[in-house]
Amino acid sequence: MSLMKFHWGVTPESDAFFQRHPKFSDAFEHLMVLANKTFGREYQPKDRLEHIAFNLGEMCRVDFLEILFLAVHGWGIGATKLLRGLYERAVTLAYMIKHPEKAERFVWYAAIQEYKVMLAAVELVGEKAFDEGLAGNTTVAQITASRDEFKGEFQVPVCKKCHGKGTCSHMTTAFSWDEKGVLAQAQALGTSYTNLYMGCYAMPNMHAHVSFTSAMQEYDKKADKERKRQRQQEGDFALINAFAVLLLVIRSQNNLFGLGLEQDIKACEKEWSTAWGGTVTAVLDRS
Repeated sequence: MSLMKFHWGVTPESDAFFQRHPKFSDAFEHLMVLANKTFGREYQPKDRLEHIAFNLGEMCRVDFLEILFLAVHGWGIGATKLLRGLYERAVTLAYMIKHPEKAERFVWYAAIQEYKVMLAAVELVGEKAFDEGLAGNTTVAQITASRDEFKGEFQVPVCKKCHGKGTCSHMTTAFSWDEKGVLAQAQALGTSYTNLYMGCYAMPNMHAHVSFTSAMQEYDKKADKERKRQRQQEGDFALINAFAVLLLVIRSQNNLFGLGLEQDIKACEKEWSTAWGGTVTAVLDRS
């Protein structure tokens, strides 16, 4: 894996961000050093869990940098939308480490997801156009065959009365790779994850999904100066929470791979707390 670099770009919003948070640059630089120690290394996964866990964690690092870029440049709602995906990946990563026997199911469910996407596309453009569009990389027949191979692993009863009893003949395909959803997985992991659920998942969902809330998120009659300040607060909130989640991700990597980074992690927590005037400490204390 490569050592990741980050380029800020310069806008009036980014200038304002660094004026508000003058100690941010040094704290961010040290966080990236820690992230590069975690992910910018050669690794040889010994099993399916390690392979998935490392790459899920690496995607969390990318999510964090995307949130950072949007937040610094004043796009607070955009940063909040991405926070949802970062949190869900972090929960999945930690939950899978706690239940390593589920790693194979995570991979198998990809066949179900691809089949669902394919069905919608074929309905729209037809099987021939779909196959041609993928230029031989895969076909409707191959996707269907893969789904049929693993479909039996994800059949659940439709009838609520006999759910879990195995007595119902009416079955459907599970909505997820695991019988527990994101909230239940977070609850199984403890307060480090449940305390971040509202700010990192539930609230961002209201912005990411098509809803009245998301439709009206820019309907604001406040003065431009006040609305600008509100966007800055939205970005800061997303970034502070993204930091807390990324630290959980790095802890997961540290525990799984035995990287010996505990002192580095604690140092980053302390430095970020200073950079944000103690706000990060409040978030981390909640987690």
